[in-house]
Amino acid sequence: MRIKNLIQKELEFAKYEYQLKIKAAVKEADIRILGAQKLGTVLHEDRYFILKGKRASEVSELIRIRKEGDEDLLFTYKGPVANKKIRNRLVINKPIQENEISIIKKDYNEIVSTNKKRAIFFLGPVLINLDHVENLGNFIEFEIQNEKHFYLIDSLIKKLGLDWQNSTRLSYFELALMNLSPLQRIIAKIHDKLGKFSFGISSAVLTTLGMIVGLNSATESIIAVIAGIVTVAVADSLSDSMGMYFSKKTERGISSATVFKSARNVFLSKFVFALTFIIPFIVFPYFFAIYVCIAWGLVLLAFINIQIAFVQEESISKTVAKNLIIAIFVIFISYFAGKAVSLIF
Repeated sequence: MRIKNLIQKELEFAKYEYQLKIKAAVKEADIRILGAQKLGTVLHEDRYFILKGKRASEVSELIRIRKEGDEDLLFTYKGPVANKKIRNRLVINKPIQENEISIIKKDYNEIVSTNKKRAIFFLGPVLINLDHVENLGNFIEFEIQNEKHFYLIDSLIKKLGLDWQNSTRLSYFELALMNLSPLQRIIAKIHDKLGKFSFGISSAVLTTLGMIVGLNSATESIIAVIAGIVTVAVADSLSDSMGMYFSKKTERGISSATVFKSARNVFLSKFVFALTFIIPFIVFPYFFAIYVCIAWGLVLLAFINIQIAFVQEESISKTVAKNLIIAIFVIFISYFAGKAVSLIF
């Protein structure tokens, strides 16, 4: 009932859209030649929800919460497919309040998320979107507000040399459900939760491992090593977070709230994960704890890089191997640097 009331309340914002998408890598230049005007490029982070206790195949409507641009959240209600040629959907598209998100989460479960980069063009009454969707590929999407303009889409498809056989009435939500394996969806959800901490975690691992190995080879002192870990957790975390703050501050179009969140995420992730390297020294003998720390650091780096490779659509094995080699190189350099210091002083 809460969701129905919310949808009824927002129906004043509703409109029908008719759309068709084709899987194809179309160049922006090909669209401009037709006389289309580019409106801009946006990033969409979409999260899809269905009623609790239901499967996606059992529902004809769903909720989408979209982050577009910096911080705007949009609430969308989608209706069923109307006919065989083109998808007809009823859309509510407006800024959403935090209390409305809470209402949705009480009755709905999030089942999948998709991220895409979209270039938007206008050509008369036709809206043309060139989309790159993570792990799904490249698409061109045509939208019209009135079904009588469908002949214009047919004409554009012919001019662009596109193949009707590659067209689909499915949404990116449906394509994601069909094409992503359960493991891939799990990785995507993990990335949604932890991706914002990737920089801080990676920095914490490399800096702390280098410091542990270097101090150990120079002093073989547990007090020196633990003091070094605490120093990294506090001083280096603050240093990196301030660097992130000023870096983001120089970028145009980013709100102060987003700048602060980026800096905060770096500090928290580096502070927390740097301190985890103290635990082995509490549990294990000193020299064995060094090896446990190295193993723990390499596991964390592999975990982070699996997410990054998935999102960037790169080879997971190559990405993980490359970054682990870098980490091992840092460890060896730190070890010999520490030995050199011990010999000199």
